[in-house]
Amino acid sequence: MSSLLNTILHGPDQFGKTFCSFSPDPPPPPDYAGAAKEQGKANIDAARIENRFNNPNVVSPYGTQTVTWGPTFDQAGYDKAMAEYQSKLNQVNGVGRPAARQLVTTWGGEPVAPTRAQFTTSDQPTITQTLSPQQQALLDEGTKAKLSLSQLASRGAEAAGDVIGKNVDFSGIPDLPGNAEQTRQKVVDAMMQRVNEDYGRATDDRHSALIAAGIRPGTKAYDDQMQLLQRGLNDASTQAWLAGGQEMSRDFTTDMERRRAAISDYLTERQVPLNEVTALMSGSQVSNPFAMPGYAQNAQIQPAPIFAAQNALNQYNTDLYNVKAANAGNLQQGLFGLGSAGIMGGAMMMSDRRLKSNIVKVGQHPIGVPLYEYDIFGRRERGVMADELAQVLPGAVHTHPDGYLRVNYALIGGRDGLSL
Repeated sequence: MSSLLNTILHGPDQFGKTFCSFSPDPPPPPDYAGAAKEQGKANIDAARIENRFNNPNVVSPYGTQTVTWGPTFDQAGYDKAMAEYQSKLNQVNGVGRPAARQLVTTWGGEPVAPTRAQFTTSDQPTITQTLSPQQQALLDEGTKAKLSLSQLASRGAEAAGDVIGKNVDFSGIPDLPGNAEQTRQKVVDAMMQRVNEDYGRATDDRHSALIAAGIRPGTKAYDDQMQLLQRGLNDASTQAWLAGGQEMSRDFTTDMERRRAAISDYLTERQVPLNEVTALMSGSQVSNPFAMPGYAQNAQIQPAPIFAAQNALNQYNTDLYNVKAANAGNLQQGLFGLGSAGIMGGAMMMSDRRLKSNIVKVGQHPIGVPLYEYDIFGRRERGVMADELAQVLPGAVHTHPDGYLRVNYALIGGRDGLSL
């Protein structure tokens, strides 16, 4: 038991800072700010590696692509840090030594001048593409041709301005066809002129012939013969109207075609300069033939999970502390029970001054040593000091192998001098 107690109180895994407490020390608070900074650095490192993986040097039949990582200097950040450093120097130089020491303590150390290296980074890639001689020649010729086409287009645009700048004018275009009925009537009149003359002569001849034959007007025979002549006249008139309609339609179509052709010629005259400019500008574009065949710039580098590891470590320490606290509570309860029954058996009780706290003298023991009240193992007790009793009655004091003194209260009549 004493060996166990000595291990608890003085071993490498002691559970308390005092002899009156067996509780373990709580784990240190996690440094989340430091972990966040380290995580930020890890993120930056991962980004740098990813940037380099995704920007390789390429050698192809078209030429080469070379990536360089040039330094970049943060002038604004450097100037700000230098101003802060100079401000601190002025504060130190403007006060006495005690105040200066206080400022340095507040800042956490002497002010240090920033260096240019602290504000210089080499994370910015520069990609240089160099075409092969053949590809460079093709690019030069294509650029020259494109420039020539652009110049022609520019002159064409100036010429087109003389046309496009004018309003559309159809005054010189043939008018829409006029009254088609006039055309029909002309055709009918032309065709019926001879028919009407022939009908007049035929009517006179038929009349004379019928009279000579004894057929008088008003008779049925006379009327039938004259109706035959009238029917021929009607047929001729119908044919004339049909021919007039056909001529009217042909004449209308011809006029419309003539008008459409004139409008088309007029619009073509306006559009030709624009078409020439469009054709010149829509030629094949000059492009860079360089490419990176078979390579995808999608490599992803994950940073080390430093912040997550800090959380996991904190949780582990907390769990370990809870286990130790539970074990210490159980052990303390068992030791208190043993103390109340008397450790080492009989009346030999632990009475070493080193194990006691809150010591108050309350009287005199009959054996001639002071009597005290004190705290030991979490309890308030009354008794003597073993080192003082050893000077009066050495036989009542025993040194245990663990190095602590014990008192046999049975030899001195109990804690108050009374018989046990």
